[in-house]
Amino acid sequence: MWKLARLALPYKAHFVAALFSLIMAAFFGAALTATVKPLFDEVLATGPKVEESPSRVDQIFKYQDEMLDDFKTWLQEAGISLDRLGMGDGGFDLENPLPWALLVLVVFLAQSIFEFLGTYTMGRIGLHVVVDVRRQLLEHVMSLPLQFFKSFGTGDVLSRVNNDVTRIQNAISSKVGELIKEGTLSIVLVVLLFWMSFKASLVLFVLVPLIGGPVVYFTRKIRKNAQRSQAALGKLSAHLKEVLVGVRIVKAFNREQFEANRLDYDNRSFLKYALRELLIVSLTTPVIGFVGIVVIVSFVSFGSYVVQTTNLSSGDFMVYVLFIYQLYQPIKRMARANSELQQAAGVLPRIEEVLAWKNDILEPKEPVRPGPFPQVEQIAFDHVSFTYQPGKDPAVHDVSFQVACGTTVALVGASGSGKSTLVNLLPRFYDPTSGRILIDGVDIRQMSKRDLRDLIGVVTQDTILFDDTVHNNIAYGSVVDREQVRAAAEQAYAHEFIDHLDYGYDTMIGESGNRLSGGQRQRISIARAILKNAPILILDEATSALDTESERVVQLALDNLMMQKTTIVVAHRLSTIRRADCILVMEQGRVVERGNHKSLMGQNGAYQRLIRLQEGSDAI
Repeated sequence: MWKLARLALPYKAHFVAALFSLIMAAFFGAALTATVKPLFDEVLATGPKVEESPSRVDQIFKYQDEMLDDFKTWLQEAGISLDRLGMGDGGFDLENPLPWALLVLVVFLAQSIFEFLGTYTMGRIGLHVVVDVRRQLLEHVMSLPLQFFKSFGTGDVLSRVNNDVTRIQNAISSKVGELIKEGTLSIVLVVLLFWMSFKASLVLFVLVPLIGGPVVYFTRKIRKNAQRSQAALGKLSAHLKEVLVGVRIVKAFNREQFEANRLDYDNRSFLKYALRELLIVSLTTPVIGFVGIVVIVSFVSFGSYVVQTTNLSSGDFMVYVLFIYQLYQPIKRMARANSELQQAAGVLPRIEEVLAWKNDILEPKEPVRPGPFPQVEQIAFDHVSFTYQPGKDPAVHDVSFQVACGTTVALVGASGSGKSTLVNLLPRFYDPTSGRILIDGVDIRQMSKRDLRDLIGVVTQDTILFDDTVHNNIAYGSVVDREQVRAAAEQAYAHEFIDHLDYGYDTMIGESGNRLSGGQRQRISIARAILKNAPILILDEATSALDTESERVVQLALDNLMMQKTTIVVAHRLSTIRRADCILVMEQGRVVERGNHKSLMGQNGAYQRLIRLQEGSDAI
């Protein structure tokens, strides 16, 4: 409970206002019966009056005459004619029930106003808390290494960021306020019920009138606004999933904050619609309750009978019945609120677990700036080993090689041999368990991640595109003009098909680029890398998922991309690797052979076996 309340501390002034309003609503709810008891005793009583000693209800509400006098004074100050209301100088005309009915309505209206203010304020606090927590989570998640996403999985992260945070929102928005208000009201009502009649209080019964009209009206309103807010939340979830799936591209292009800002925009769009829904929900209970009390007041005012057989007076009995009616709803709401609060408390550790995850890819205290951009003279892997989990077999074991400026090194081997893991070490998606990676003699751990990743362009097999325009996917957060984007698309052999799209470069390509073919998506990805113009290029099986014709066009685009670049290629297809300056053959995380295509084919070793397999099955 305290952990939930702690999240609302930045809004403590609003919380105090909501707390005061909810407590006042509870007391007004209990005090409402003060205006009902004399109405039944004096207005609707039948037969001769009998002198009785003051009842316990009379003792509780002995201040009722003062209350009515105050009400009369307030009406006079408001310029309302008391004579027209049957409230002359002689006091209330008890043969006219209208003054009493007005007093009841005024007291209930005060309760409804305080309840609305308290409920709406608590709701606003909850919504702002959920936006704050989600923003903190999103920014933190964007900063975490790839190991985090392997440990948790995309679906788990989505559940924590969306569903778990939403449960906290529901708890703070309504359930904390419900417990305060309904708890206060229940305590007061239980004490009064047992004080009035201990035996009768041992029996529980329910009087719950169904008020259909307002329920139908508000249900439709709530459903309509809920659909809008859920649509906004769905858009946020879809965008978040895209970013999490494409986290390698986000990090490779140093766009963590860029994506966090875009997600925050969708987050605030959800807030706008959710606040509208909250307004309707907050009005529902007090309005329906007010209609219900109008029905009861009308019955009491114009009814002509009361229960005659009871030890209590007619007014006492009616007060008792109303107390029971009032008590039913608070108990039910508190049970439901407690259940949801416990659920919310249960998800807090899941959120705290994400926030507690430390980024072990640390920034250097005094980073070394790279040489003049975009020139990189040499990349060196020096006895590099890497293990995903301590105690497990290494995914990369004691690998050493150099890549000279403007040359291409190809990594080949069976699936799981460590090729992709090796190239993921270069942009520091992971840090080596041992050994080091050097760029122009500088350990990459001595460079800032931003400077390092600015030196590297990445094109992957699983093309990562976003539900945006063609132009924005190629530019991807960079401030560039249309001509630069077009030039990159032309070099990637993408301009022709882009020009035939409905809106050209302004065409929305759908989630993950699903409105484009595989070859088209890959060429958009290559154009993005061309525009970045980084001196180092990583091609991670960039053509392995394409058909022959698409591969031919994409290979032409890759040739343009690789010009004057220092390139590391991970590939299965012979056409992609045979022109490499050096080929490294990997097995179980080790480099078992190295050389060019011609020399390796003459060794009758692992590389030759892979080539023979490809020639036989068109796949290595």
